[in-house]
Amino acid sequence: MIQIPLSPEAYAATAKLISEKQGIDLTGDEGTITKMGVTASYRYADGHLSIAILEKPFFITTEYCEDQIKNWLSTAA
Repeated sequence: MIQIPLSPEAYAATAKLISEKQGIDLTGDEGTITKMGVTASYRYADGHLSIAILEKPFFITTEYCEDQIKNWLSTAA
């Protein structure tokens, strides 16, 4: 699971940039996202964005998926 501290303003800005750059919509404070065969849940609460991988292709590790998401988030910040 990924947990990233973000202020409400930073979360809104990050959600907007992730939508523009990756085509992934973080709508509201929690939900599910899917891209390239990977499905993850996300939740923004108490100043933290938490993302958990729910499904992925068998040939990709969870760590790889998490690293890709972290890269997307770091480029959005």
